[in-house]
Formats: sequence, structure tokens, C-alpha cells
Amino acid sequence: MTSRSPSSATVPEPSAASDASLAGVRMLFVAPDDYPPFRVDLVELFSNHLVGRGLEIDWSLRPYQDGPARVEERGNERFYLAHRAKAKRLGSVRYMLAENWLRLKLAWKVARGRYDLVQVRDQPLWVITYALAAKISGTPCLFWMSYPVLEARLRIAVENLVPMSWPSRLLRMLYATMGSVLFYHVGLPLTDHVIVQSKRMRERVGFRGIPMQKMTPIPMGVSTGRYNAQSIVPTDDPRLTGRKSMAYMCADVFSITTDLTFQALAALVAEGYDAVLVIIGAVPDFERDNFMEQLEKLGISERVIFTGRLPLAEALGWVKRVDVCLSPFEMDSAQQVATPTKLVEYLAMGRPVVATVHYDQSEVINCSGAGYITAFSGEAMAQAVARLFDDPQKAEAMGAKGPPWIKANREYAHLADTVEEIYAGLLARRKNIRN
Repeated sequence: MTSRSPSSATVPEPSAASDASLAGVRMLFVAPDDYPPFRVDLVELFSNHLVGRGLEIDWSLRPYQDGPARVEERGNERFYLAHRAKAKRLGSVRYMLAENWLRLKLAWKVARGRYDLVQVRDQPLWVITYALAAKISGTPCLFWMSYPVLEARLRIAVENLVPMSWPSRLLRMLYATMGSVLFYHVGLPLTDHVIVQSKRMRERVGFRGIPMQKMTPIPMGVSTGRYNAQSIVPTDDPRLTGRKSMAYMCADVFSITTDLTFQALAALVAEGYDAVLVIIGAVPDFERDNFMEQLEKLGISERVIFTGRLPLAEALGWVKRVDVCLSPFEMDSAQQVATPTKLVEYLAMGRPVVATVHYDQSEVINCSGAGYITAFSGEAMAQAVARLFDDPQKAEAMGAKGPPWIKANREYAHLADTVEEIYAGLLARRKNIRN
């Protein structure tokens, strides 16, 4: 495997890569993410690396807190925020109207040629509006597909994974079905380039008729400056003293995959291991009772530690302290195209990992040698964890293979190189057309 796997797709105008300068380039970036931004790819890849290379970004994000309509400036970044009234939920009709009006005004700026680039992330219907506006001004327009939004919404509604009424489920199904037709047959064909999260996603979108050379995989990465075991103080919690330990880290902890970690712990305890499991992340209220009931049935309620959502340094303190990290990941139609963030974060921290079969996880573990891949079952995960528990020296040796592999393959500085080449190619092509 090469040291920069994301570059396997064709980048527009490869000859422009040597002149990939972003100085003075202004981009509009429309995304459904919260403001202030917290997702690692937005913060690390864009606000740190690409803005650091001269890119100027106007963001359209969703304010997390109440406040008036405003534009907030932070160096080369401007954040356009719609009015959000007190005591109103983010998804209220009033907020949605304000956000839609703001988005339309930004689309008008695109049509008038106020931007050099336009990028829409995970907004499958808004991309039609912005791509049409970009066509008017001749501005390159990209879609960043970090997740198959419409497919995921359809699955949530069909399987009722999040409790909702029947009318809400039917509306969600209708939106996802009709939206998919518009997105794949109108939205994506109008764009100049599509950035997808994985090679598998590129194949899946290609099956929908989008040319393969129009897409580039950019997986989730890691900033090794922040995810660095040398700079992290391990957690000193007495509940781990003298016991074997595992950690499962996830921003939002849901039962589908977390149940597997419980089952793995129960299987290890049944085999005589004095083990404990640390769950790092926020647990939704509707899952909490389900978790407690599950733990009581398995007889391991005293062996599971829920940390809740923590500052990054504290979360990584737990990761550094445990013996093994777990990365169960589903292979349903929506998740199979992902590049799980927690896996590469574990590797960057030098921890041995037990992960379940998944396109990206299997490739990362097999190429790095930093852990084991198992079937998607608690028993299979427990067997792999037991092998690491029984041979601590081998476990640490496997974990030590993670940081250099991450540095060569998933460091955000390298991923930023690929994104910069894409932007430079699109800008060069626009310049050639105008000349």
C-alpha cells in the first residue's frame, strides 16, 4: 500500500498539482454541522491545514446556541449564522425558514461570482441550488459526501432506530426516497467534483452513474500532533488497578455496536478474566435504561465505566491507560462506506485494537498490523481480546505499529495535500476555459 492511499482516484487537471497554491482563494462551504465547529475533519483539515495554506472560507453552519443572525469572523474564516430564537429547537420551522433564506442569499452571491470555489457537504438537496448558481458564474462546485445521508435516514425510519411517530417515519421515508432520485440524477451530475469518504463509497456512487474519475476518496484522518501518546497523561482511576481493561470510544454511544462490547466483556469474565470495560462518549437518554438492563442481565454492571463526553485530552487519557481498544462497526448499507474515526485515533495513540470486519477497518488493520479483525459478534471479539490479554508484550508490539502507519497514511497534513491538488486542478481548468 502506498503512503497516501486517498490519491488513488483521478484528480482534475493533474498538471496543476505542482502549482497547488490556495493563497487568496475564497470558498463558500455549506454544511449541516454545528457552530462552533467541532468535527475533527472540519477543524483539522480545513480550519487548520487548508486555511493555514491561504484558503479563505465563508462557512454556512448551524448555530448551536441561541442568537441573532450574524457573521462572525475568525482570521481567514467567516461564519454566516441564521437567527435562532430562545426556547426554540434547532429544527423548528422558524429557524428552518431563517436558515433557508440565508442559504438562498449565499447562493445569489455564488451566482454573481463572489467565490472561487463552492463546496456543499452532506446536504444532498441544497447541492442542486448551489450547483446551478455556480453554473451561472462559472464557479467550480464540489460535493463532499462524508456519509450517505439519505440512505441512513431511510434505514432509521424503516427500522425505527430512533423512536418516532408513524407520520414522522413515513415523511422521512418519502423524503429519503424522492431525495435520492434528485440527488443522484440531478445534484451530483451538476457538480464539478465529488469527494467521498472511502474507496467503497466511490464504487457505490459510481454504480449510480457518476463517473469514477469525477470522485476522489478522502478518508477520516488524525492530527498526530493532538493524538500523540507522548503528550497524553494516562488516566489514574483505581477501578482499573490490577485488572485487564478495554475501551470503546464513540461520540454518541448507541446500543447496536455497544451491545457487542458488553457481550465481549461478559464472555471474558466467564472465561475467568478480571476485566473492565470503559465506554467513552455521550449516552443518549433513550439508551441509558436499555444499557442498564442489558448489563444487569449479563451480570457485569459493576465492570462497566461510563465516562460521558469528555475533553479530548481526558478521553485519550483513558485510551492510553487501557490494555486493548475496541472498534465494532456494522456492515449495513450506510456504514460499510465509512472510514471509522475511532480506529485511526486508537492507532495514532499506539494502542492494540480489536475491530470487526469492515471494508476500511480490515484494510487498516491488515496493512498496519496493529491489531486483530474479527467477526461481528461479542464472542469473536472476546477471543481476540483474550489473545492480547494473554500476551501483553505482543499486544504492545502490535500497538507500536499504529503511529508510523497513521503518520504515513492518515495524517491530515497528507490528506490536505490531496484536497489542495483537487482545488488547484478545478481552478486551473476554470482559468483555461475563461482564456
